[in-house]
Amino acid sequence: MPHRHLTRGESFALAERQANYALQLTGQTRPDVHLDWILDLPKVEVQLAPRYKMDGLAGFTTFTHGRYFIMVNKNDNHTDRRLTLAHEFKHLLDYTAASVIHRALGYGDAARQAQYIEDICDHFAACLLMPRIWLKRAWIAGIQDISALAGLFTVSEEDMEKRLRFLGFLDDGPRPLKSYFRREKFALAA
Repeated sequence: MPHRHLTRGESFALAERQANYALQLTGQTRPDVHLDWILDLPKVEVQLAPRYKMDGLAGFTTFTHGRYFIMVNKNDNHTDRRLTLAHEFKHLLDYTAASVIHRALGYGDAARQAQYIEDICDHFAACLLMPRIWLKRAWIAGIQDISALAGLFTVSEEDMEKRLRFLGFLDDGPRPLKSYFRREKFALAA
């Protein structure tokens, strides 16, 4: 973990490296990543709570009495709980360094900073559950259906589609070349 503030891009790159390292440390080499190792970490307690106790959240992480607590909404479906646990694990990884590494995110706007941190944790979760190289191998092997890939990686179709778009496997369709280099025009309110 660097001992300085990170840019948003550096934070995304670090998240991917951390996810790949976690897979390496746990000896996982194929889709359907198991997350039970998180449950066995010292000083980490993962709990499930019903939706009505979660205040609209999928999960949260806190540190109290010398232990990290990861709370996950037990009423979410299986794939969402997996993504939430991976997301919250990233919060745990960053917990002691967050005030330093995330300090410059959001340019002084606390709400923007919080959203950037959530985006980074989402990225970590996606990298952990759908590693770039494994997804690329599956795609090249001919598994190019979102539903089939989601099933293979045990994630939701929505999360698989987001990951495929992020990695550039999916596109919004053909556009004129000039549109890639032109500033987007925004309609003014009347």
